[in-house]
Amino acid sequence: MAKQKGVVFLEGTIGGVNFYYRKGVPTARAAGGGFTKKAIKTSANMVRVRESNSEFGKCAQVNKNFKQAIRPFLLGYKDGTLHSRLMQLFLKIKDCDINSARGARCVAEGISTSVGVQRFKAFVFTPKRPVLLPCSYGFDWDALLLSATHFDVQTVGFPKEASFMELVFGVVRFDFQTLTYSLVMAAPLVIDREYASNSFTLSVAALPGGTGVLFAMLRVAFYQEVNGENYLLAGGNAFGVEVVSVKE
Repeated sequence: MAKQKGVVFLEGTIGGVNFYYRKGVPTARAAGGGFTKKAIKTSANMVRVRESNSEFGKCAQVNKNFKQAIRPFLLGYKDGTLHSRLMQLFLKIKDCDINSARGARCVAEGISTSVGVQRFKAFVFTPKRPVLLPCSYGFDWDALLLSATHFDVQTVGFPKEASFMELVFGVVRFDFQTLTYSLVMAAPLVIDREYASNSFTLSVAALPGGTGVLFAMLRVAFYQEVNGENYLLAGGNAFGVEVVSVKE
């Protein structure tokens, strides 16, 4: 039996290792039997444990840096499950790496596969608002333009307290190998309850520089205006984030 160390503590079984809390202390042990910290590092029987630990640690670093990269889209949002759900996503994308040996598999290789990209695109950031807008919308990589059509403000689902909706759009470039990132943002678009048009567009001036995967990201957030101050309504379906498009 060994104590878990670090900023992320697990529960469950991964790679033949049971992660659990014992008297409030995060603990790990081999499924079916105990072991020591020394055994984890040196025992031939613990090879799979070391391999899993190595891959898990790399995914944890991806998770940490990725959340920093998309921070402008998550400001004000509170979801205690997001960190662990993203961690599970990156572990699954890592599993798509079929070129590296076990213990050396990584997200950078996994997301270079079609299955890895699909898993990334399918991830639901905000389960309480999985579909941001009840209309057709997409990003044109050549025109650098997010376009929405067949839009009807009456079907958006304004929370009762909301005064207006704000759309925040940007393109992020994230290098899953070096964990570096850059982004460009469009000017926010505010839509109130009286919005009459059935379409809108948001554009960026250029793509972010650097290397890595490009993804266009959209945030929908509702605000309540009280005495001239705007307050974010981040609970329930009043907040949504989505990866609209991905370009390798």
